[in-house]
Amino acid sequence: MSDEPEGGNLSETWYQKVLQDWDIDRLLTDLESRIQKRYRQNAKKDLLLGLLCGYSLTQISQDLYRVRAGVRVVLSNIYRDIETLTGEPDNSVRSSNLICILERHGYRKGVAASHNLPSPTYTEFIGREADMKKLLERLLPEHGAHMITVHGIGGVGKTALVLAAAYLCLEASNENSSDAPKFDAIIFTSAKQQELIPDMILQRQQGQRNLREIFRVIANALNDSTIIQSPPNDQFERVRQCLSKQRTLLIVDNMETIEDRDEVIEFLYNLPICVKVVITTRERIALLPISLRNLPLNDGLQLIQQQAEEKGITIQDEDSSLLYDRTGGIPLAIVYALGQVSSGYSLNFVLDQLASATGDVARFCFDESVQNIKGQPPHKLLMSLAIFPDSPIQAAVAEVAGLTSAPDSVNNGLVRLQQLSLVNLNSETKRYEMLSLTREYALAQLSAYPDFEKEARKRWVKWYLNFAYRYGGEDWENWIHYDRLKEEEGNLRAVLYWCKNQDHYAEVRDLWLLLNHYANLYAYWDDRLDWLQWLIEQSELRGEWSSLVKFMIRKTWLLIRECSPQSLTQADEILQRAWVLRDHADSCVQADLAESMARLRIRQNNYIDARHWLTVEEKLAIEANLDERQHIRYFIPVLYHRAEIFYSEGEYFSTKKLFQDVMKSAEKINWHRVINSAQNWLADIAIDQGDRDEAQKLLIKGLTVAESSNNKRRLARYQRSLARWEKKWGSVQKACQLSIQAINSFEQLGMTRDAQEMQTLLDCP
Repeated sequence: MSDEPEGGNLSETWYQKVLQDWDIDRLLTDLESRIQKRYRQNAKKDLLLGLLCGYSLTQISQDLYRVRAGVRVVLSNIYRDIETLTGEPDNSVRSSNLICILERHGYRKGVAASHNLPSPTYTEFIGREADMKKLLERLLPEHGAHMITVHGIGGVGKTALVLAAAYLCLEASNENSSDAPKFDAIIFTSAKQQELIPDMILQRQQGQRNLREIFRVIANALNDSTIIQSPPNDQFERVRQCLSKQRTLLIVDNMETIEDRDEVIEFLYNLPICVKVVITTRERIALLPISLRNLPLNDGLQLIQQQAEEKGITIQDEDSSLLYDRTGGIPLAIVYALGQVSSGYSLNFVLDQLASATGDVARFCFDESVQNIKGQPPHKLLMSLAIFPDSPIQAAVAEVAGLTSAPDSVNNGLVRLQQLSLVNLNSETKRYEMLSLTREYALAQLSAYPDFEKEARKRWVKWYLNFAYRYGGEDWENWIHYDRLKEEEGNLRAVLYWCKNQDHYAEVRDLWLLLNHYANLYAYWDDRLDWLQWLIEQSELRGEWSSLVKFMIRKTWLLIRECSPQSLTQADEILQRAWVLRDHADSCVQADLAESMARLRIRQNNYIDARHWLTVEEKLAIEANLDERQHIRYFIPVLYHRAEIFYSEGEYFSTKKLFQDVMKSAEKINWHRVINSAQNWLADIAIDQGDRDEAQKLLIKGLTVAESSNNKRRLARYQRSLARWEKKWGSVQKACQLSIQAINSFEQLGMTRDAQEMQTLLDCP
């Protein structure tokens, strides 16, 4: 500063310089008024002017010919005065934040911020409200964040979000409004090497891919050639000096493609506190990250509509939903797809291209990230994750990838995939999630490695067979674990379909036998009959007569439950044939077959034959020489169906006694579904006999259990009984509501007769 005037002229020079940007007279007046001391005729004024010029303690001391220690004391007093004026916390004001604080309190004049922001590529920024709010909060001067990262896969909208925030800041800065953080300079640098446009992936020739190029952009934005003219080793310090004089927003776009990344991060980390740095990257960096995922459905559909209108395209709601699903809600993919449509391509063609791993969108979003992990555990984990249609747990992924013996490789590999924004760990479910677009790309990667895919698929099937063996089976054995099956239902069904398509009959057979009870009672699998018919055909084709009988029994169980004249006739034919083949099955399966015969005859109101078949079932269970628990398991249905027959005959005393015996026996083996079902029958008896309080007590208790166990059939029957109770003693309106709920449930379960009977109850006055 040797070119500055000396003595008293220096203070006047500083005053004129500060006057351009600051309302200095108002500031001095407010200070004098607040602290009741004179500032204009005081040395404090000169020191305050020096601070507002952006000069350091050393520079001010030298230029005013003051002792450094004395200047430090006076500056400390100024900071305290500013706290008194502005109401800032004690000892919070210092040289590094003085300008920001005075600016926030309105003492800076409205000077247009310098910037080099590229023009927006959109007319309206859609969605990301929560992310935008978080970013703007972190850009505020009082927020402790100095470096902020915005990360996500390519095309998810990182740059768009940051630029939208930067333009809000620019507008607030130029209009001196409080709508967004204000900056004196907003500088945008980008190391992006490619742009995706509707016709191709465009290679960018320009970009700031190293620290020297970033310095050049900063120099041009600030119109300060001294930065570039300085020796290379001095440029960093010169940039620091320039940026320390103003509040600056520095955006570093596409950090993952910068060549000297560590050096750049070190530079950014050491910038003055008045500089806010925002980094966009596909790789997660632990610097106060904001993680971007796909747009939610409503925002995605809004973006589709906006882009369609801008491009003069008419798109139906159904096609919009299809486009959202195919793009996975990735904004760039949506914009690209509609750009292709506007160029003349059909929507169907564009949708097919989106699913292609060799298409422009997939290559732009994923190629660079995946190229760096090929041949390594993260690549195996990525391909393995794609096999699961629903988000899997870590143990399943590790097994399918063949990495169970290398837990460190699994943990590090999954962390790496998250850093690359290829997968996301849901903190609530602890499952690994993948966008549909990412999954399509990863499946294509899987197909490119057929040997790995073959082994991975084997491990996938084996893992779910073991899983179903642990948590499936009959509900008297494992009912408490059916919630685990519910969590994996989508993946279990995927295994079944894949094995069927690959003609892996044995795997479908074993898995279905483990899932049959769950699928029939606790889930709405509307394709159960189709699966059982396929298994019947395949087992007969292979001469597996024992399995054939099992599947015939299970199919008739559903047909009898449907209870239409056609389904009962079909069930009768199948059971007659199964009885001919009974010697191929063991005594337990034959007992199940006899029970099915009895159930059929009850639905046909043939109680004489029904009792005969229950006697046959009881005899077969005795001949099987089962252990006590198994014997109770096969004895309970005999009691249960005998009680059902007595109820149909109006013998309530015998019915009640038998259902009480059923409950006692079921309690011995913890067969909670049967206990719950017997309570329902007892409640119906109480309703029929006019015992209002007993019926209500049984229904309330039973409904709670049915709801907690998620047994769809039991829940529907409790709704039916409650509707009867309400119609007889309670609210007619509530009875109608419960009847409608029961009808809907019966129809979903394929229980035609029950739905019709419920409709009759609803229609009766």
